[in-house]
Amino acid sequence: MINLERLLTAKQVAEILNCSVQHVNRLRGRGDLAAIAVGGMYRYSPDEISRYIDR
Repeated sequence: MINLERLLTAKQVAEILNCSVQHVNRLRGRGDLAAIAVGGMYRYSPDEISRYIDR
């Protein structure tokens, strides 16, 4: 089960990746970054961010 408290916002991901929120949204749209829709907003797993960085 996914721990919803650990999920990151696009803004937090952008800070981690040192890019814009728009770029994070583009990565999600292209399928490069998996996201979970929670309450109409996208959230990102820290494990998914690590996977993206390591690739």
